[in-house]
Amino acid sequence: MEVRLHGARFGAVQAAVSEIEGLARRHQAGMWVVDAALIEHELSVDRRAVLHAYRGRREALSGSSEQPDFRSRVFAWRVLLGLVTTVRIVKQDGRPPIEDVAARLRRGALTRRPYDSEALQLHSPILAQGADPDAPPAHPVVPVWRVVLPLTAYLIAGIACGFAAAVAEGLIAVLPALIASALVWPVGREVTRRHTSRPLALQLVWGAVAVGPMAAGSFLLAIITPGTPVQAARVALYAVVGLAGLILVFYGLAYAFVHSWLSRNANWAVPALIPALALSLPWFGGLLHTMYLRYGFGLPPEAVQVSVYLSYAASLKPFGIAIGLTLLVLAFAGWMRHYHQAVGLMGMVRVGVPLLSVFVIGMTLTAGLLGAQTAASRAQVAAASGRNPAPYYGAQGSLVCVKPLSSEIAVFNGPLAANRPLLTFGPSGDRLWLWDPRRGEPLSVRLEDVVVTEKTSQACG
Repeated sequence: MEVRLHGARFGAVQAAVSEIEGLARRHQAGMWVVDAALIEHELSVDRRAVLHAYRGRREALSGSSEQPDFRSRVFAWRVLLGLVTTVRIVKQDGRPPIEDVAARLRRGALTRRPYDSEALQLHSPILAQGADPDAPPAHPVVPVWRVVLPLTAYLIAGIACGFAAAVAEGLIAVLPALIASALVWPVGREVTRRHTSRPLALQLVWGAVAVGPMAAGSFLLAIITPGTPVQAARVALYAVVGLAGLILVFYGLAYAFVHSWLSRNANWAVPALIPALALSLPWFGGLLHTMYLRYGFGLPPEAVQVSVYLSYAASLKPFGIAIGLTLLVLAFAGWMRHYHQAVGLMGMVRVGVPLLSVFVIGMTLTAGLLGAQTAASRAQVAAASGRNPAPYYGAQGSLVCVKPLSSEIAVFNGPLAANRPLLTFGPSGDRLWLWDPRRGEPLSVRLEDVVVTEKTSQACG
């Protein structure tokens, strides 16, 4: 029995055994695995020969010994350039002779379809010859990690040499340059590992191309960047670690989505998610503005006129963090899937990964709401100390002095304090909403009943 798996060699045999034994347990079958072996299919090498059948002159295709005429030469060039209509395509393993394939077609041994050997001629296009099944592999199979890990270590060492040369003084700066030069040969050897012929000159050229820009770039970064070279080296280290993390996440996502439900239904699933995301972003941004105004100042959402674009901007940060954490969860699941660690717990994985993703999204969006409350608390403290609070995605508060035009005006949740600054986020229609820092209560008056001026001192009047 053959179990086909996609992924790494590590854990493949155990995963196949687990699938067979799990299938036997579910059906209460009296069977077990006696022997399991790893069989690898070399999918990158096509061992099939491709033969095209054309309607044309026999002597143009079969290479007659007689001198071909002009029409035969033209037809031969048309066949070579692929300008002749293909009537039939036959694919066979290995490199079978064209005469043998034509004889089998005449006998109907392949497809039982009629084949007229007088009207149709087989021809093998350029580069369509299949690989020889008995020939050894052209390149030795080398695991990717055996190339990536040493190469990454060498390149990081080259970057460190560039920073060390910028920090060192005098003749000591020559030592990092010599070390970087010594890295040229091992880096070139790793880059050209998959090639059968690896001349030393080619290795040195590839090594210099890889190590030279790394060392020179880190040296220039240490000199140009403001601050000490140590700080620049720390920033470069963070950048390298972040880039390595992104590469791991991208590979994990690829392993999670390949041969999955999403990859099979991406043609309608992805377009369906775009409208949902476009509608949820401004809604959540409005929720953040509502939380900011209600929690911090007791003002209704309509008290501040915020553009829909700023509502998008307010929701981008929490949504971005939520999507990023969800992608981390999916990337981790992809790596587990690649190394066949989730085969025995497939049911738990199918339920646990969506639940964990929903939990991460919910916690992140909740943290976004708490961030709006924190921003409102900071705005309260700033207004109470006589400073204008920082803007919150279009909600810009400012301290103003409000003077009533008469002694008897309608004030919602009054009285109106005319002798001290009040916080406002601007007019809303024909009304002005205010917040009293001393009382911690919202106020509302009609614009036609008051005069609003900018605060110039700690007191008004």
